[in-house]
Amino acid sequence: MATDVDVQYFSHLNGLTLGNNWGDLIRLLDKALVTGIDFTQITAASIDEQGDVHITLYSAHNAMLFQVVELSGFTPTPLNQKYRIKGVPNSTQLILKPKADIVEHSITTIGAGKLASLGYDIIFRDVGDVKRVYRAKNPTAQHPFIRVDESQTSPDGTTGVYTSTYAKFAMIGLLEHMEHIDDYENPNVLQLPFDPPDPAKNWKITGTGTACVRGWSKWYWAHASLSGASSGVTESASPENANRSFLLVGDKDAFYIQRPHSSDTSYMYLSGVGLFDSALKSDIVPNWFLMTFLRTRTAGANEGFRDYEGALPLHNTESAARFFCCNHQEVNRIIAQVSAKPILSDYESGFKGTYPGTDMPALQIPFSDTTNKLRGTLKHVNYFGKNLRSASRTPTPEISGQSMYVYFPASQYGFAVFYLGELE
Repeated sequence: MATDVDVQYFSHLNGLTLGNNWGDLIRLLDKALVTGIDFTQITAASIDEQGDVHITLYSAHNAMLFQVVELSGFTPTPLNQKYRIKGVPNSTQLILKPKADIVEHSITTIGAGKLASLGYDIIFRDVGDVKRVYRAKNPTAQHPFIRVDESQTSPDGTTGVYTSTYAKFAMIGLLEHMEHIDDYENPNVLQLPFDPPDPAKNWKITGTGTACVRGWSKWYWAHASLSGASSGVTESASPENANRSFLLVGDKDAFYIQRPHSSDTSYMYLSGVGLFDSALKSDIVPNWFLMTFLRTRTAGANEGFRDYEGALPLHNTESAARFFCCNHQEVNRIIAQVSAKPILSDYESGFKGTYPGTDMPALQIPFSDTTNKLRGTLKHVNYFGKNLRSASRTPTPEISGQSMYVYFPASQYGFAVFYLGELE
């Protein structure tokens, strides 16, 4: 069995920035989803007796154990493939486990390398460089168009103006078809989230100042809140000027990002988007999910993050843990989204420690919806049954048997663990 190289992860430790600046989230997604991160020059390369490839770089690689590396331009050509990082001897050296065995044991031409992307294309981008539409490379019919919008004004520039010093967030949603960057008003095209009488609801900006309402589905990354308090939180408050820690994990089918809204990692939030493994037919109603904050109140409205629907998709309490998927009605398929309910033994993954006797108590997460349909299982993200609250607050790769995982144990609500595949 070959080593799995499909699921990739990135974090702030790779030199990527998620700060208090407009554009930070889109730049991060461009790197993680589409281009990857280029290494500096590879100055030496060799193949050992086990078939692992050892490379030395001109300067620090900022890479982590079990990340996916892609090599190109090498001779012999079998070296031009994807690898898992099997060892990190020092800041300029890596040991790489290939997906496909390499028969040759000498390298005649040294090429280039990079941390591989998750496997998406940029389908559309706007002239102002504040909007993107991403989609999986070589997509199936089920793969959505993922629209990410950091616009701060309405199209006319006056009827809706969101103050630039307010909380930073992208408006995000899924569409089944698009012809251009702003193609979201067709009532016959399914979206997630979706309001059938108002197909543009997710992308509207109306009002000014503290009366501004910007979007509906929101991925915050810079917010003034330092806690999970249930009051005293407004979008209009200025966020802290600091780089955020984060962990982004996934593949061309689905990805997740865990991050705080300030430099304090005591309270971190999980967002995610893509396909799930469906228990129902997905040829008519797509198997999409979206973990996001759903909020249409004004920038000056006071409320805690836990009051935002979808804020804690896998944590807190059974009644609060929610995310979103398409309502599975084949006869009338273009309707409003439905709330999804994870099926968990408890809602304190990584925090409560329900199964301390298990080496790596990571379990897939099935879910139902509020119409009482069992919908399927989430990809990549797992429930974690150990208590690691006292662990270092940093992204942590770990192996159990041959199974690879990564997690970020840094939240008062708990955290998920992500399955990366098998290291054969």
